[in-house]
Amino acid sequence: MRSLTAPILRIAAEGWVFLLLLVLLGGLALISECWFLLVLALALIVVAVLFFHDTPRQTPAKPLGILAAADGLVSFRRECHDPYLAREAIRIGITVPFFSNYLLRTPVEGEVTAVQGAPSKVSCIRTDEGEAILIVATRGSLFGASPVWADVGDRVGQGRRCGARRLARTIDIYLPEDCRVEVQLGQTVRCGETVLATLLRRSA
Repeated sequence: MRSLTAPILRIAAEGWVFLLLLVLLGGLALISECWFLLVLALALIVVAVLFFHDTPRQTPAKPLGILAAADGLVSFRRECHDPYLAREAIRIGITVPFFSNYLLRTPVEGEVTAVQGAPSKVSCIRTDEGEAILIVATRGSLFGASPVWADVGDRVGQGRRCGARRLARTIDIYLPEDCRVEVQLGQTVRCGETVLATLLRRSA
């Protein structure tokens, strides 16, 4: 199983490489008394800290709830055709601000499953009730990574850190068409906390 390293001082692990390089650049600028370069390095350090930050979340106790995978604004909310699983679905699009929380979180508890023929920007989690929830980066770049870094067949927990948004600007969640949607268009959502929709129990 591919694991996601926990943030250090609330900074995502991959962000520390950039921070250390910028600190080194600032140190060299200080030694050489290049004040412009020093100010630039300090400004970039602040930007990097804001960009790579990860804040703690309080996951609600709602097993059938589908949580936001990213921080942002609900920019799309309607029924549609799911092009990856060839089903009717509900698509909820979340527009992600540049300085929002860096790490993505899983909407539901379940097993990571493969989506035949789908690109790497698509991840699927199948719940214990058999419902498939897709997380898709539709605008911006994940640099070839998947929204969920766990391997196919691994189990993930609801609201847990699962990947990084990198430069993705829109994260879409595809839900079963009979879910009860809990958010409105234009609403601000927080990953791992805001309930986007609720799965409905199917009668036997």
